[in-house]
Amino acid sequence: MRRVLSIALTPLTIVLAAAAVAGAQSGSAPLPNPSELLQRALANEKKLDAQRERYECRVTDEAVETDSKGNVKKTTTEVKEQFFVNGIAVERTLSKNGKDLTPEETRKEDQRVMKRAVKYSDPENAQKETDKQNKQIEDFLAAMQLGNGYRERVSGRSVLFYDIVPNPKFQARNLNQRFAQAMQGKMSIDEGTGEMIDLNIRSVKDLKIGGGVLANLHKGFWVHIHNQPQNDGVWLTDLAEGSGDARAALFFHPYFRFKETTGACHLYDAQATQVGQVKPVKN
Repeated sequence: MRRVLSIALTPLTIVLAAAAVAGAQSGSAPLPNPSELLQRALANEKKLDAQRERYECRVTDEAVETDSKGNVKKTTTEVKEQFFVNGIAVERTLSKNGKDLTPEETRKEDQRVMKRAVKYSDPENAQKETDKQNKQIEDFLAAMQLGNGYRERVSGRSVLFYDIVPNPKFQARNLNQRFAQAMQGKMSIDEGTGEMIDLNIRSVKDLKIGGGVLANLHKGFWVHIHNQPQNDGVWLTDLAEGSGDARAALFFHPYFRFKETTGACHLYDAQATQVGQVKPVKN
């Protein structure tokens, strides 16, 4: 299910330069343009990359497969530990459906995690993965535009709020962009850092690609993502959830809902000594 959420696990605001802003209302001061937010997000992410390496968090994935009437067919729950290698999230599964992994499953999982950690210890490989994730997000949000922008003060932070609507002048060139043109929703952004705080999007029409064989998205599919700043300024995704009827090739079950929560984060120093439990900043 985490592959379904790949759009959530990269800083969404780094692609705001690709989104046109229409009908923004600023109140007492003009809202920043997308290029300004882009530069803030890039600078903030680069500054915090090293600090993110010190985090280890607990991730809980809950996935429910249903039939077309909403009856539950299968429920899967996984608990994982998450850490970062050169900015790339690496997860190690600890339990499935309330049961610890068997010794053999643990051995295979350790091998998989070690292989992934070694791969992204190479800065070149890490950059390739980051570029790939960013390109997927660029493809998605290039087909959207931000409108009706306004600014509010929330828990001492300046927060920008926008409606997200399809860009009527954009010609979709790939699958991500076709999906994006069927979605509408809302987004909030931390003005100081350019980081996304909250994203809510929902499909407003049915979409079939290749007669429904390559992809199939039904009206009402929704995704909600929330990011949380920590006391040291690092931003982490603490919630990603969604539900609906969607399929891309063989990767999505036609009817599903999911919820991924991240918490119980701990900080470690350069010698991997725990220095305390993380307390997110309330916003």
